Amino acid sequence: DADVKNVLAEFKAVQNCVACSCKEGLLKFLEKQQTELEVCEKALADYMEGKRRAFPRFYFVSTADLLDILSNGNNPVKVMQHMSKCFQAIDKLKLNSETPSAGQRPQGQGMVSCVGEEYVPFKKPLPLEGKVERYMNNIIGKMRSELRDILRDSVTDYTAKARDQWLFDWPSQIILVVNQIFWCQEVEQAFTNMGKGDCQAMVKYNEQQIKQLTRLIEVTRTNLKKPDRQKVMNMITIDAHSRDIVANIVEGGNDKQDCFLWVCQLRSYWDSTISDCRIRICDASFPYGYEYLGNGPRLVITPLTDRIYITATQASWLCLGTAPAGPAGTGKTETTKDLSAQLGKSIYVFNCSPEMDYRTMGDIFKGLAASGSWGCFDEFNRLVPEVLSVCSV
Repeated sequence: DADVKNVLAEFKAVQNCVACSCKEGLLKFLEKQQTELEVCEKALADYMEGKRRAFPRFYFVSTADLLDILSNGNNPVKVMQHMSKCFQAIDKLKLNSETPSAGQRPQGQGMVSCVGEEYVPFKKPLPLEGKVERYMNNIIGKMRSELRDILRDSVTDYTAKARDQWLFDWPSQIILVVNQIFWCQEVEQAFTNMGKGDCQAMVKYNEQQIKQLTRLIEVTRTNLKKPDRQKVMNMITIDAHSRDIVANIVEGGNDKQDCFLWVCQLRSYWDSTISDCRIRICDASFPYGYEYLGNGPRLVITPLTDRIYITATQASWLCLGTAPAGPAGTGKTETTKDLSAQLGKSIYVFNCSPEMDYRTMGDIFKGLAASGSWGCFDEFNRLVPEVLSVCSV
């Protein structure tokens, strides 16, 4: 760097293009500088690749942002501005101090959402110690363990108070999962009662659902804060679909728990033996991912959405990919994102273009495979044939 600056200083002093360009030994000098620059660039690329392997979500961060993160690794306060690039819905961690004293690292006290308005406190503070990739991995572990504990506590609390009061005490994604868990229990209990001779069990449950839905609609007419209103709207969206499914089961005269109309639904179960949530659909079974999703709106579920859910989950269960096809604006990407939200998985959406080469795609696949995330490739057909052929391999 200093050598090149000296040459440029000489050029400025001479101020004659021909004289500067014809200086003896200049070409060899510049070629040497270019070679040394390439060595530096390769060393930097290898260094960043090592950091990306240590924390795979760095594969989804631009080179400039990654350099900024690594250069400020010892200052977690400055790293917080990049959190939303690594996490689905975390804008930043709430720290115990924005200006820690020299030699001291702050501690994370909770997650501040960048999707809607929500704050999820940690039961115990998270020390942000060590290298940046280490404490970023610790943040992922903390996020998942905290959400799992909250889900367990919320399952216990569901039966202790009125449903329209319970939902305001817990994070948005947790209330939707717990709501689905108890919906599955109640539907399967109705099937059991039908098997014991109560032919109207499912009809009675459908009437109960309508009362629950009506109560939530009444809650929306009260004076609610924006985050609380979003929670209620999400519950209504999911409950309306649950009501329609039970109504279809009644209309179809199904009285067995293994009927296809029920088995083909995304069903959430709380397994008390392992204190964890599992999601089943047809013969596929997935553990809940506990990726923090914030307090954003949820997609209205239609019969077409259900069909895509079946196709995509069966493909995932068989370790295959899915390629939803259809006109622009029909909801292919949004449905994929909503399915990932139902499973608590992180998902990264990539808008493909002819400029993407095999190295770019390789980095994306490395990141997806190493982080356990889903990838959604919009306009995949825009990739050039050479890159498409690499992806197919």
